[in-house]
Amino acid sequence: MLKLQPKSLFVGQKQIYLPHCHSTNDVASGLSQNGTFTDGTLVITDYQSKGRGQRGTQWEGEPGKNLMMSLLLDTSFLDVARQFDLSLCAALGVHAALRSAGLANARVKWPNDLYAGNRKIGGILIENILRESRLRSSVVGIGINISQNTFGNLQASSLSLEGCTVDRDTLAEQVCFYFEQYYLRLQQGDDLRREYLPVLLGLNEEREYISGDTKFTGIIRGISETGQLIVESELPRKNFDIKEISFCF
Repeated sequence: MLKLQPKSLFVGQKQIYLPHCHSTNDVASGLSQNGTFTDGTLVITDYQSKGRGQRGTQWEGEPGKNLMMSLLLDTSFLDVARQFDLSLCAALGVHAALRSAGLANARVKWPNDLYAGNRKIGGILIENILRESRLRSSVVGIGINISQNTFGNLQASSLSLEGCTVDRDTLAEQVCFYFEQYYLRLQQGDDLRREYLPVLLGLNEEREYISGDTKFTGIIRGISETGQLIVESELPRKNFDIKEISFCF
């Protein structure tokens, strides 16, 4: 039976380990729908058959070679208008854990994909449950490639390919620890944008993007209050939502 020992106050202290499941996010969401749950509950598995990524994509890795976990949180303190702040919190916490594992070139591709240089090593998927104008609870799903070394035609990488030696359990403990640091600051109302921007992939760099059927060159200048990506380019539009712009690698 898996028993992690994160050096955190509450995030990851309650643990649910499943050798395999469809999706850790689905398991955590089910706990939330049941009404009562422990804030900071960690759901972790060796293999998920129907893991989900951003934009409705499927995220699936080789059994036992990656970190596949979800955190179930009581986010009733957050107004719906501030829900992107949870994305900032999660991205910064996981980025810090990756840096602690030795990944010096760790970056966050807006809004919360995890990259080593220009290669994806993981991602974060947040699903919120709302109650009127506030959040009721949130599930933060985290997937990181650790020792998987083949990805088909995908431009992906893993910690082992990047020269980092860390086991799944240690990385999970570090994610819980660092996530909690930023989560406590989020509860206190801290603005995390200033710390998010320096780790943002492509910030102040000229890169190619696609919006709709248009391919263009632009420079990321920041993010808006609601989490839109601010891109300087020849296009009249400057702010983009998650489904409105894609990076070209």
